[in-house]
Amino acid sequence: MLSLGTVVGLAVIVGVHTVIASVLIRFFRLRLDTRGGMVVFSLFLVPIVLAFSLLFFGQLPIFGTIDRGTVLLVAILMPLLLGFAIDLFWMPSPEEVELARRG
Repeated sequence: MLSLGTVVGLAVIVGVHTVIASVLIRFFRLRLDTRGGMVVFSLFLVPIVLAFSLLFFGQLPIFGTIDRGTVLLVAILMPLLLGFAIDLFWMPSPEEVELARRG
């Protein structure tokens, strides 16, 4: 059985990872001019950043008796999918956003 601290800790990690994933995906979507570049960078770089963050959070004693596969699924895959959903459904499209041009 999971303790309350484990559930709360995992929920905090999922929340932080969702924010990280949605910000990175939004950055790639706004800055990359290619159509498939955002997908490639988001699918390969965002999980690496989340894995490094999970290595940091993994040092904290919050996971308890949860097995490794469940932690990876909940702490990397779920925030990645939530980040995609937040960026695609709730943020304006890149064509509607004015970016400051350096010049």
